[in-house]
This record gives sequence, structure tokens and C-alpha cells, in this order.
Amino acid sequence: MNAASGSVLEQAGRAVPWYGFTQTDPNVLVPFAGYLVAVFVIAVLAHRHRRTASFESEYYVAGRGLGAWVLALSWVATMFSGGAFIGYPSLIYSYGWTVAFWVSGSIVTALVGLGIAGKRINRLARQTGALTLVDLLRDRFRSNAVGILCILVIIPPTLVYLIAQFAAGTRVLQAMLGTTYPTCLVLFTLSVVAYTTYGGFRAVAWTDTLQGIVMIAGILVLVPLAVSAAGGLEAATRQLATRDDPVAMDRGLETAPHSYLYGPGPEKVVATETGAPAEEAPQSDPWLPFSMGISLFLLRPLSSVLAPTTVPRMLAFRDTAALRRALILIAPYFLLMYGGSLITMNCAYSLDLGLSPLESDQAVPEVAKRVAPPLLAGLLIAAPFAAVMSTVDSALLVISASVVRDIVQKTWYPQLDERSVKTLIYAVTGGAGILVFVLTLLIEPVFLQPLVIHYGGAVTAALFWPGIATLFWQRATRAGVIGGLAGGPLVYLACVVSPPLGEVLPMHPFVYGFFGSALTVYLGSILTTPQDRGQLTRYFGIDPRG
Repeated sequence: MNAASGSVLEQAGRAVPWYGFTQTDPNVLVPFAGYLVAVFVIAVLAHRHRRTASFESEYYVAGRGLGAWVLALSWVATMFSGGAFIGYPSLIYSYGWTVAFWVSGSIVTALVGLGIAGKRINRLARQTGALTLVDLLRDRFRSNAVGILCILVIIPPTLVYLIAQFAAGTRVLQAMLGTTYPTCLVLFTLSVVAYTTYGGFRAVAWTDTLQGIVMIAGILVLVPLAVSAAGGLEAATRQLATRDDPVAMDRGLETAPHSYLYGPGPEKVVATETGAPAEEAPQSDPWLPFSMGISLFLLRPLSSVLAPTTVPRMLAFRDTAALRRALILIAPYFLLMYGGSLITMNCAYSLDLGLSPLESDQAVPEVAKRVAPPLLAGLLIAAPFAAVMSTVDSALLVISASVVRDIVQKTWYPQLDERSVKTLIYAVTGGAGILVFVLTLLIEPVFLQPLVIHYGGAVTAALFWPGIATLFWQRATRAGVIGGLAGGPLVYLACVVSPPLGEVLPMHPFVYGFFGSALTVYLGSILTTPQDRGQLTRYFGIDPRG
């Protein structure tokens, strides 16, 4: 058991078995339980809702009928994962206002994420019958190799992402129930896997809408409560300015003045695989040097363009008008969510939550319990839980679609009847949830945000340029796309293991993988035979042969 789970039991005042509960305050549990009941009611309604679309179209893209409000709230709920509500606030609690540099790229996330490829993906999906991003890449080049390679670069990062989300949801339950990590992990897995498997994408989209409302309501209520409890934002910031850097002090270094107010920030918390701080660390290890800040500014919006969890929304919206209205709705949502979290968690230090550096992922639930009355605290804690659930359900469907549609149907058994497809989909979706449960139980990550960032970096390095070339570049070839799908991840992994410029110019490995993928897509395409011009008509509207 790690330090995070151990602290919860210490606060409870007694040791309990792994299945035991130590906190049963109904004033906290009732509103949270009400939220969960609402989620399952929505799943049941979605399951009963049937249109003329086939089961697969209904299960994976909701019959392509999402309107502006559902598209907007579903998209932002997926983007605001456990990373945004647990990992990101954890960083703010640990590093102060300087985290604003990390999240500044979110200003343009909505415009970049849906604006670049959303309309194009939706139109091509309707023309070709595509239900997944893999469908579009494979079918344009008529290549199973492209499809299989695309799946291979989607599933591993998505599993890593799911581990982070399962751990985030588990820690929210720990903060509420005061019981052990395994118990809360079981409860979380049962709840989210059940409604996702049963309801499909329509349930995901509808529950994401509810979750988006709960999330924004939670943060808007939490901001004034936290500011008031801290004695005002000015007082909280003044106190933060005098905060000592515990890591620097442990190393015998002088604490940098105002390190929590502006970059590069305080010294980085270094942890071993077992969760204990490293005994020996570099004498200079700032958290956010300028070059790393630029890397993360680019990563945030670019990772949203063709992320496996957000592409299904692009496939599922009703028309261009719905997309335009959704973009207008999303922009203020991002501002309120990230700005609200930034203010709230910079007040958290003044509240003396009693969390060690390795327990900072519990900051949001602890603030909610500290500043709000019990009934309201239960609703506020539901907000980060909603953020986690809205991402987990989407990621489970990504894995389900990759296995069932993109591997089994498109590669091995294209003539499966609908009943067999339905059974297989339910089995794979549920099985993926069980697999992630086991991995999360075994790994139990100390910090969530590094896993979230690695997910974004890996999928962007792998999918961005192959996807963009497929959608917009007539000269793209199968060899170029295969090169990008393979080259980007390989460069990314190599740079994770050994950063090329080290401490001279530290940049996130995503930067190298991103440009490496672009280079391989370009060279692979221009150095190989162009695609048959007749095949391009379906994708670009005219026959280039005239």
C-alpha cells in the first residue's frame, strides 16, 4: 500500500481490512450516490433508445445524431479527465501559480481540437461509412497493414491513460469513503464498466453531458468557497509567496524567492518506483524551464486533434451547424474550468490540508470537504469523479472499437452477423475494463499527471501527421502513413529513454516524435508511387484525371 492510501487510513484512526469502510456520513454520501443513480438511469434510457441506424453505428457513434449541446459537453467532459480534475490541481497544489504556464495551451484547445479536423472527419465518415479513425486511414489506402499498425499505436497508450483514470476515480472514492485503495478500485470499476458496456456511445454522450454540467457547477461553487476560506485571493497569494520549497530544503539548497508564483517553479518532487522520494537527486532540477513550457503549450491543443477518445465525437455530431455552436459553447467552459481550478488550488495551501508531496492527488476532494458543508461537499466531490468517468467510458469504447471493428471484423471475419457482433462488443468492452482494473491494482501509480501527459504525447506523435495527411493531402501514400505511424512512436520512446539535449534544452519527448512523424510521412509519400487517382475521388470530391 502506498503513502496515499495509507494516509486515508491514518486519518480514519484505525486499521481496517481491505474491504472495510470507515466513513459513512450520509450527508456526504447521499448527493454523490444520487449522481451515480442518475448516471445509471441515463445508461438504461440510452440502451432502450433505438434508431434506424445499425447496432454498431448506434453503439459507437450514437447514429451520428449529436446536437450542439451534447457535442460540446461530451467533448469537454472527455477532455477534462482525471488529469484535469485530479492531476492538474495536484500540480497546482505542489507548484503554485507557475502551473499556469503548463496549462496556457488550453486557451486554443477547442479551436484546434475540433476546428482543424472535426468537419472533415465527419463529412468523410458519412461518405465512407467509417465508424472509427482507423476506418478512415485503412479504407483510403485499402491497406490492412495501415489499420493494424494504427491499432497498435492506439491501444497501449490508451491502456496507460485508463490506468491513470482508474487510479484517479479510486482516489476520489478513497477521500469520500475513507477506506482502502483495492475496495474503492472495485467500486469504481463496477460502476463505470457497467454503464459503458450496457449503454454504448449514446449513454457515454448523454452521461458526459450530465458530467459536464456537474463539473462546471462543482468548480464554480468551489472557487468562492476556497477563496473565502483562505481569507481572499490576495492573502492566499501572499502566503504562497512565502512558502518554502521542501525539496530544495531537503537538498540543502537555498529556496528560490517566489518560486511558487512564476517559472521555472520550485524544485521537482522526484519519486522512485515504490513511491518514496529519491534519496539522491540532481542539485538543479527545476520543474518547468522555458523550453519545457513551450513543449507543453504545444502538446495540449495538438493532442486533442486526433486523440482516440475525442475523435468519436467528430464522427457523431449531426451537422456543421452543431459543430459551430459547440465551438462557441466550449470556449468559455475551458476558461471557467481551468481558471477556476487555478484559483481554487492556489488557495489550498492556506487551508493547511496536511497532504505530503506524494499525496497531492487528493487535494481537490480534501478542499471540498474542508470548505463546504457535508451535503454540498458530496456534490463537489462528484465533479472530479464525473471528469474521470467521462474519460474512462470513452477510452473503453476506443479499445472495444479497435478490437471488434478494426481487428475482428475488418481483418478476420467481415461477415459476422449482428448478434455475434453485439455479443463480442459487450465482451470486449467489459473485458477491457477488467484488464485495466488488474493493471491499476498492480501498478497503483503515485502521480497521475505524468501518465496523462505521456498518453497525449504518444498518441499525438503517432497519429497527428498520418491522420492529417490522410484527411487533407492527396499526395499521401500508404508507405508515408505507415512510416509516420511507426516513426513517431519510436522517436518518442527513444527520447523518453534518452532525451537528446538533456539539461541543455529540455523539451518533452512529444516534440521530437511529432516532427519525426511529420518527416517520415512526407519522405515516405514523396519517395513512393502516388495513390491511384481514381481512388481519391471518394475522399477529395473530384477525379484528378479530369
